[in-house]
Amino acid sequence: MSEVIQSNIERIDSMEAIEQKRLLRVFKRVRRNLLDRLLTIPPGTFTEQQLNVTLVQIQAAIQAITQDLKTGMIDSAQILGERGIIDLTREIEKFSGKFEKSIQKINLDTALIVSNTNNFLINKYQASLDAYGEDLRSQITTNIMQSMIGRETTQRTVNEVVSDVGRFFIGEEWKINRIVRTELHNVYNFSKMNAMDEVKETVLPDLKKALMHPIDIRTGQDSKKLAKENPVVDIDQPFRFKFKGTERVFMFPPDRPNDRAILVPFREEWGKAASTF
Repeated sequence: MSEVIQSNIERIDSMEAIEQKRLLRVFKRVRRNLLDRLLTIPPGTFTEQQLNVTLVQIQAAIQAITQDLKTGMIDSAQILGERGIIDLTREIEKFSGKFEKSIQKINLDTALIVSNTNNFLINKYQASLDAYGEDLRSQITTNIMQSMIGRETTQRTVNEVVSDVGRFFIGEEWKINRIVRTELHNVYNFSKMNAMDEVKETVLPDLKKALMHPIDIRTGQDSKKLAKENPVVDIDQPFRFKFKGTERVFMFPPDRPNDRAILVPFREEWGKAASTF
């Protein structure tokens, strides 16, 4: 049944990439607006007065970025949360039909589970975005101040400073990508785990959770090690494994940024299905 899991992984990878690009457009739009505003500063040597104007504009832009990304993440989380429940239902029905010769129909309150998932996670990814915004503001401010301190020997022009700010924002896009992708993967798997918990309570009391890792050139050594260990645990218990002398403990993926593992359901009755996860 690995083809079922693999198709789900590919679909989630594609959906996360789509949402990632959509949210990155928000970042790029605010960046363009910021540069347009900074270019209205009179040309010439960059002065302390212009520094103050620049810092105010940058602060406003970063606030806009974090706020717009928070709003966009809520919409994206709804999509990924629903997908987690759909995939779980499909996996249980496929596995039960294959190994028990009787399809176990699953009926879940998708809207309620997704709502609970998002309510729990919203503070987490908002905190991630707030921390990113503060780090971005601090780095840009430090860089500009350093250029001002050294202007006795090297006079900076407005255009040079604006260009530096623009290049800095472009260099930050990978961080936005990592935050968005990690948090969306978080939502997908947490929604799936909540749905598993509901199934365990109402239909399949012996349901457990396992992991599936996509193995390709992007797969980290820690993920390859965990894939070989192939842990199966109770839904309310964490996964545990050691990598390079450090114990890692987590309830559901991602265990780290860019971790692409997904939760999958497991029952003893499915027997050898565990070897395909």
